[in-house]
Amino acid sequence: MKPKLLLTLSSILIALIGLLGLILPATTSYGFEVDTPDYLNATARIPFSLFIGLALVNWFARNAEASKARDAIFLGNTVGFALWTILVALTVLSPGAQPAGWVAVVINLIFAVAFFLVGRANMSTGTS
Repeated sequence: MKPKLLLTLSSILIALIGLLGLILPATTSYGFEVDTPDYLNATARIPFSLFIGLALVNWFARNAEASKARDAIFLGNTVGFALWTILVALTVLSPGAQPAGWVAVVINLIFAVAFFLVGRANMSTGTS
């Protein structure tokens, strides 16, 4: 897979999840009941706002040449998607969780592995 395609796909995914979490936080469930109190929904929106920024970083990095900065973006995405996978898996394993959450686990795991493999194959050769 080419770095441009991976960065484009991830930016679209992250932006969609960020927007969904900002507009309709209860639908993202994030491990809580659907009828969560308003203050908890408002608090849950805070991390979703960061998703928009991360999506923009990936979007604008998609055309970047190999560099230490792009290497850092790939490393950050690898770690981010790996942690996201672990945290969603822990949420899905908790009592009362929806089994459909495993779809998110698989998608995030695919992105984590893809960022690792594509990032490793396209590392910059320059030193800083």
